[in-house]
Amino acid sequence: MKLNVPILTGVILAQTLSTVNGAVLGFQPSATVVPAVGGFQVSLTVSGLGAGTAPSLGVFDLDVAYDPGIVGLASVGFGDPGLGDQLDLSGFGSITSFDGSVPGQLNLFELSLDTVADLDTLQADSFALCVLSFTPLATGVSALTVSVNLIGDSNGDPLAVDVSPGSITVVPEPGAWGVALAIGLLLWVRVSRVKPRSLRT
Repeated sequence: MKLNVPILTGVILAQTLSTVNGAVLGFQPSATVVPAVGGFQVSLTVSGLGAGTAPSLGVFDLDVAYDPGIVGLASVGFGDPGLGDQLDLSGFGSITSFDGSVPGQLNLFELSLDTVADLDTLQADSFALCVLSFTPLATGVSALTVSVNLIGDSNGDPLAVDVSPGSITVVPEPGAWGVALAIGLLLWVRVSRVKPRSLRT
């Protein structure tokens, strides 16, 4: 069997370029370290779309999983904090919904009502789909994963994406160990200064 080297090289190159230039879903920051008090936010992002050209994003239906023993979901905000909602570029609105009723599982859905031309020419190539606010519940590490139910381009056709997981690490409150140590040292000093009655003169 004779191989057509130029065609084979072209196919390999095309596959390599499609992998390098493919869209990626992930979290920002990808690894979050937070104290065990207060709230914090993580953005679910997409990158690697076309810059002023197709492919752009027109619809997504995603599931985010996390450890409900480590963190609790507080709120969901669609859109990018700096760029606005990149699936609502013309102000027509978009259809959004989320379901976090099951601890540790969050479903996110958005469908753009913008035209194909607006999405392809005006949408940024990287942006936050939504911002997730969490509350720490216990110290430990929670994986953050995203599963794709549906993701489509401006025409609604399937869009190939790679998925990059993230993590949340909840650590003890800063200074908590220092305060506990100081209290323990103070108690030790006070106890050591008190002499038993049998030793008093």
